[in-house]
Amino acid sequence: MTADDFGASYLQQRLSGEFALVDHIGVRVESADDTRLVLYAPLAGNANDKGTAFGGSLFSVSVLAGWAWLTRHLARESCAADVVIQESRMQYLIPVRGDFRAQLCLPAAEEVARFRRMLRRAARGRIGLRVEIRDGDDVATRFDGLYTAAMRPG
Repeated sequence: MTADDFGASYLQQRLSGEFALVDHIGVRVESADDTRLVLYAPLAGNANDKGTAFGGSLFSVSVLAGWAWLTRHLARESCAADVVIQESRMQYLIPVRGDFRAQLCLPAAEEVARFRRMLRRAARGRIGLRVEIRDGDDVATRFDGLYTAAMRPG
């Protein structure tokens, strides 16, 4: 398998197959490679009573972006592990007034290496991931999540 085998279509299939919410709110993988992971969601279907993006949708798409990045990373490493969110913090800085994109901020190489070492040593690993959603050029939300991966038995 090549890196291209784990691109946007791979992640779209995984997300849609594993989370009913993805298709319901229109989440689409816009970009997924070694340098960038971006999920797109339309405002329609994600709007609140004020006509801006619903906080729950912004949170959900952010959680999914972190899950997608780590799931892709593990698949590329041929590592059979399950990923879950363990802790999170979301800052809502300004309203999102249109369709939005959740972009993963790539973790430092040392953080990824530490995660891999933990996973190899203890069959479990944790890594902190940041996701931002922008409204134009401004950061609208900042999500920090701690994800856990556990090796599947067998």
